[in-house]
Amino acid sequence: MGTIRSILGDIDSADLGFTMPHEHILTKPQGSGVKATGHVGADHALDDLERSVEMCAQYKEAGGDALVEATPESWGRNTMGMVECSRVSGVHVIACTGVICEEHGMDPETSGKSVSQIADEMIRDVVEGMDGTTHKAGWIKVGTAYMHITANEEKYIRAGALAATRTGVPLHAHTTGGTMGIEICEILKEENFDMERMIIAHVDRNPDLWYHRQMLGFGVYLIYDGPGKAKYYPDTIRVDLLRQLVNDGFADRLMLCNDMGRRSYHPAYGGGPGLSWIKERFIPRLRNEGFDENVVNGFMYDNPARIYSMVPPR
Repeated sequence: MGTIRSILGDIDSADLGFTMPHEHILTKPQGSGVKATGHVGADHALDDLERSVEMCAQYKEAGGDALVEATPESWGRNTMGMVECSRVSGVHVIACTGVICEEHGMDPETSGKSVSQIADEMIRDVVEGMDGTTHKAGWIKVGTAYMHITANEEKYIRAGALAATRTGVPLHAHTTGGTMGIEICEILKEENFDMERMIIAHVDRNPDLWYHRQMLGFGVYLIYDGPGKAKYYPDTIRVDLLRQLVNDGFADRLMLCNDMGRRSYHPAYGGGPGLSWIKERFIPRLRNEGFDENVVNGFMYDNPARIYSMVPPR
C-alpha cells in the first residue's frame, strides 16, 4: 500500500495495524485559551513520561498497534518522549507538525509570516526532523475556531495544503465543536488540494448527518473521536450516523478513536476509560449492532493505513 512516517522512521503501511487516528499521549498546554489554563489546563497536561509509556503499553496489551499523536509544538509536543513511548511499548507513533487552532496557541509571529514561510516550517518537520532532532512528523495539522475561521487559521490551512502536497503526507484538521468543516474544504478546493488526502476530526460533536454527507462529498476522510463520551450525547446517535454513512457508501473514509487529551481520561492518571476502550467496548458494540466485520476493520485498519500512507510529492 505504501509507506507511513512514524516517529521511529518509515514503516510499511501494511504493518500499521489497529490504529487510533487522533490521540494524545504527551502534551503540555500553552497559550492563554481556556483549555490551557487553570484546572482545565492542568487536566490537559499529559506531561508525565512514565505514565505516558504506561498508557501506550496498556494500549498495546489490549491489541492496539498504532497511535496518531495529535499534539503539535504549540500544544507542547515532546518529540523524544514520543520516541521513548514508541520504543518501550512497541506502539507505532505518528507525530504531527502544524497547530490545533489559534485559541490553542500559535507562534506570536504568525501574523507577520507568509503562507510559504509557514509551509517551509512544516516541510522541515516532515523531511528533516522536529525540535532539533532527526525524528520526523508523519502528518500536518491545522484547525479552526468555533463557527468561524481566523485569518491566521486560514493562513495555516493554505500553508498546510502546500506542505502536504510538497511532502506527500496527509493533512488533518481540528474543528472546534465539529464546526467549519465545509468551509475548510472550500478553502482547500481554492488551493487545488487533493481532497482525498484530507482528514477532518471531531465532526461527531456536531451530529448532523447532512453536514457529514456534505464533507464526505468533497472526498475527505472523517474521524469520529467521541465514542464513549456521554457528556456530549449517547453513542446510539453515533452508531446511527455511522450506519447511515456506511449505507451511503462512505465506509472507506470513516475512522474511529477517542481523542483522549486529558489526564482524567486515562487509567494511568486515575481516570478512564483509557486508550483500549474503542477496541474493547465500542468495536464489539458495532458488531452487535450488525456492522459487517470488513466495515469495522476498515475503520480501524484499512482506512488509517491508506490515508496516512505517503504519496509522491508534487
